[in-house]
Amino acid sequence: MKKEIIALCDRDEAYVYRLQELLSRRESFPFTVSCYTSEERFSEELKKGRIGLVLAGESFYKLAAGAETHPPLLLLKEKGSAHPAPDYIWKYQSGECIRQQIMERYARAAAPGAAAGGGKKTELIGIFSPVCRSVQTSFSLLMGQFLAKKGSVLYLNFEPFSGLPKLLKNPWDRDLTDLVYYMEGGRERLVYKLESMVSNVNGLDYISPAFSFVDLGEVSEESWLLLIRTLQEIGTYDHVILDLSEMVHGLLNVLRECEKIYTLADREGMSLSRMEQYEELLRSLDYGDILERSTRCELPRFRKLPEGIDELPYSDLAAYVKKVMG
Repeated sequence: MKKEIIALCDRDEAYVYRLQELLSRRESFPFTVSCYTSEERFSEELKKGRIGLVLAGESFYKLAAGAETHPPLLLLKEKGSAHPAPDYIWKYQSGECIRQQIMERYARAAAPGAAAGGGKKTELIGIFSPVCRSVQTSFSLLMGQFLAKKGSVLYLNFEPFSGLPKLLKNPWDRDLTDLVYYMEGGRERLVYKLESMVSNVNGLDYISPAFSFVDLGEVSEESWLLLIRTLQEIGTYDHVILDLSEMVHGLLNVLRECEKIYTLADREGMSLSRMEQYEELLRSLDYGDILERSTRCELPRFRKLPEGIDELPYSDLAAYVKKVMG
């Protein structure tokens, strides 16, 4: 995909090159970042009309705002500044926050149809347990982190009470249901909106799960299918992991979209009976093809499950997930 140019303009040379490095580090960031510390050079480049977005310190901002035509323009605002820019980003914050805010603004400004995808063949992986195992989220996160060592991975959690934002210390300001809502209003720009919402843990991209199970339950089957098919079409990721629950309308049709499915259960007691009921249901409803693509994971009893996400890769569960993945 041909990337648009974002002009990063400020007299602080160390700042602009450090921010360029942070933004360019992400393969999915849909811009080529060009740095300008000279107002003359920036002015010359602005006239060529090749810049898609300008992120500028105050002196550069005035120059760009005074041009006859200019691309979307964001001020790099410093504390205490009274500059009356209509749209700005605080200059001194994490590169991750700056990236998300850039994409949020550009998603609003980009012309419909402007977004292009990454051109990758995206594999959908579904993870589900009819036994409602609490270890399912840990299993899914581990698989995502292992896959992320070799490619780009997006993790989506569909549980009614995931607790993940608390665990990851990530605010619940925007979540998976917001992404669905935005897509329904303008799916052409989903690539920009998606990039504005993703966070990352140990190399794995994720969208915050739904805060409200009520909102999650109101999303239709058609919307879920449209979302996952669109994620495949834009081709930003090598893999998308769907950590599924019965809260998903059209669950069986969502599973049917997945190339690989991992079904989690225990090895004894009621778990086996529930698994048999689930498999009989699939056959009776003509969803036997889901079973053909499913790997049944009868989880052993682990001595101790890790308390924090940073401990997951060193747990007995991690060794089990690696074995399942082959």
